[in-house]
Amino acid sequence: MSRAVQKKSDMLSTARPRAWRNATLKCVTTCLLVTAVLPALAQTASKRDHYQQVIEAARAGRHDWALERLAEQAALEPDNLRIKYDQLIITGWTGRSAEVLQLYQNLPPNALPLPRAALSAVARAYRDEHQWTSALELYREGKQRFPGNKDFDLGETLVLADSGEADVALQSATQLVNRSPRDPSRLVALSYALRLNNQPYAALEAATKAYTIAPKNRSVVEEYISALSAAGLSEAALRTAQGHAELVPESRLRSLQLDRAAELTRLSSQEARQESERFKVATRALQAYDSLTVEPSPFSPPADPVAPTESRALPEAVVKRARVDRLLALHSRVRMQDVVAEYENLLAEGIEVPSYALGHVADAYLEQRQPEKAAQLYLQILNDERAHIDPAVRLSRQSGLFYSYIESEQFDAAQTVMSEALIEQPAWRWQKGTPLPQPNDLNLAASQYVAMGHHYADDLEQAQVDMEALVARAPGHSGLRSSLAQVYLARGWPRRAEEELKLAETHTPQSIQVITEQARTAMNLQEWEQADILIQNAVGRYPENLHVQRLLRDWERHNRAELRLSATRGLAGDSPVAGNHDLNIDTVIYSPPVAYNWRGFAGGGFAQADFDDYDADYHWYRGGAEWRSRNLTAEAEVSSNHYGQGAKVGARIQADYDLNDQWRIGGQVAFRSRETPLKALANDITSNRLDAYVRWRASERREWSFRISPSKFSDGNRRLELGIAGNERVYTAPHLKLDAHLDIAASHNTLGETPYFNPRADLTVLPSLSLTHTVYRRYETVIEQRFTLGGGLYSQRGYGSGAIAMLGYGLRLRLNERLDAGVSILGVSRPYDGVREREARVMFDLQFRF
Repeated sequence: MSRAVQKKSDMLSTARPRAWRNATLKCVTTCLLVTAVLPALAQTASKRDHYQQVIEAARAGRHDWALERLAEQAALEPDNLRIKYDQLIITGWTGRSAEVLQLYQNLPPNALPLPRAALSAVARAYRDEHQWTSALELYREGKQRFPGNKDFDLGETLVLADSGEADVALQSATQLVNRSPRDPSRLVALSYALRLNNQPYAALEAATKAYTIAPKNRSVVEEYISALSAAGLSEAALRTAQGHAELVPESRLRSLQLDRAAELTRLSSQEARQESERFKVATRALQAYDSLTVEPSPFSPPADPVAPTESRALPEAVVKRARVDRLLALHSRVRMQDVVAEYENLLAEGIEVPSYALGHVADAYLEQRQPEKAAQLYLQILNDERAHIDPAVRLSRQSGLFYSYIESEQFDAAQTVMSEALIEQPAWRWQKGTPLPQPNDLNLAASQYVAMGHHYADDLEQAQVDMEALVARAPGHSGLRSSLAQVYLARGWPRRAEEELKLAETHTPQSIQVITEQARTAMNLQEWEQADILIQNAVGRYPENLHVQRLLRDWERHNRAELRLSATRGLAGDSPVAGNHDLNIDTVIYSPPVAYNWRGFAGGGFAQADFDDYDADYHWYRGGAEWRSRNLTAEAEVSSNHYGQGAKVGARIQADYDLNDQWRIGGQVAFRSRETPLKALANDITSNRLDAYVRWRASERREWSFRISPSKFSDGNRRLELGIAGNERVYTAPHLKLDAHLDIAASHNTLGETPYFNPRADLTVLPSLSLTHTVYRRYETVIEQRFTLGGGLYSQRGYGSGAIAMLGYGLRLRLNERLDAGVSILGVSRPYDGVREREARVMFDLQFRF
């Protein structure tokens, strides 16, 4: 081996260990560096993964939890702009626009300009806060900086729509859709602009196209649901939201449920074939309201075991809306007591009830017989200048106020309200596109209220004139004919009422107003079976209707037993006819109706008096049957009479027949009549009596009758009595009525000397006035007082003539339409056999259904 080769070999041998040392040193250094850096890298990767998890959680809907984590991270890294941007974006997802703007305003100067997503979130927040100028500036900034991004074009269009420039927004949205007709976001913008331009169905068409293209897009779903709601399809909107529960916020879902409940409430107030159908809809609405305000939503996502979900409690505004709308559903269900109770609860909690609901509350107060409170609410609605009430709705509220005044006995105020309403409603309306004016139904309705106001104030004559004029204007209006029939019935003309209702029936045979008036008329005509059929029909279809309930109460009262009692007590005087301290009591009890037309009855009474020579005492027992049918009422009875000479059997047959609404004839035949003078009975003298009469009754204001009554006494005396009686109304006011009366009576007897007062011939002419004053009236409770003043002439053959003076006062109570009782005192001064006698007596009568 040469020296050179050897030297080279030695050098290689020396260099090899050095290289290994260097390599080893480098490896050790690298390992040390890796060992030192790997934890930091791992920590950074862990932070990045954790941050991504936070963002993913926010995208999954756990916004509050994600924001809390971001706030913690921002505290550690105050200069990290990415965290600040993400806070803006995620807060925008929550819809808390005020917080977004607060974060934006707290950004440092180096955070501007914002990235695209953050800029869009802030612009949207300004839009949600109705700060249109700032929103437009940011959207236009986005259009310049991100020209290819359509969100800013759409945002500008939506802000224009929101700010009141709906026409400009619609033009912009239409241009966007024309450039890209399959773009769902542009279709959404078009739908939104159309909705703000009051074109809900065109908006629904655009939203439907967008939903067909992108059924999973959040914005598309939201707009489609909004378009369905705007088009009045609340059930479809709710169903769509339930199908996209992951895209629809809880608050929005609850709002849609409220919309559906509100729609059910509106439907429950519409006319239906039967009231029970409306009640089913109202019950569904109430169930919806109760589930919203009490139970958690079934569509809320389950709680996450790691990250807590947001509170699912209903917002206070939603609860208030649900409770107010629930009042309307309760009203439709005719749960008026619940309406009043819930309204008063709302007031106690300081919750203001809007005008549209106050009308239903006022209706409830009126039905609950609190007309004063109802009137206050109706006045509040009508005087609320902020409430833009539809003319038909306004007239409805005015009619409610009208009835509130009527039921609180303020008849002048009621007429004033409806007279003002009539002025507000012109007789004719001009409709766009129609060359000729059209009759205004509201004017007709207001006129009807005015006419019926006279009826409620007892001015039936004026009510008849007004209603007949209205029927002449609209002969096909069944409601007017029903009201006219009501007036005829009040005037005592059931057959004329029946004719009007037959005409009304040809137009609306199922009208509840027609049916109830027909039933009431049938009862007045004693068509009991027909009345029963009509009442059962009305109750089956409209069980909660007030008029039906009132009719049912009248029918139930008709089917009760009846007690009649009358009593007279002489306080002073020594009349040869009645004696001194006379007392007369008669009582009879009628059974409930049997087979519609029959009633059995039984009763008894007694009469006693002191005469100069002896005391007279008479008592009796009687029983029989009564028949009541159309035009005819008849009674037959058998009696047992006791007047000191043993028991003697008596009998009586009575019949009354109506020829028409004005004329009635009738009479009775009595064997051993109880009309026999008490002094005659005390002397064992009885009489058989025939009574016959004819009555002409023009109306409640005028009535005249003629009576003839021959009697045959057992002592041979023959008595003939004739009588004419008439009533004429002089003055009528709601609480005052002045009537003039005339009674003319004449008698003739064949015997002169008898143990009882028995003038050969006499004549009584007694004109008088009676003033009836309603002291108190509250629905079925009525208290009246009556003053009577009369003066006339009495002439008796053989004793000349003398004056008659009469003065009386009476008090009458009617309670719950089952009790009618009256007591009066009457003083009379008149001659008997030429000797003036003064007498005073108390009279009592009672009629009670039980």
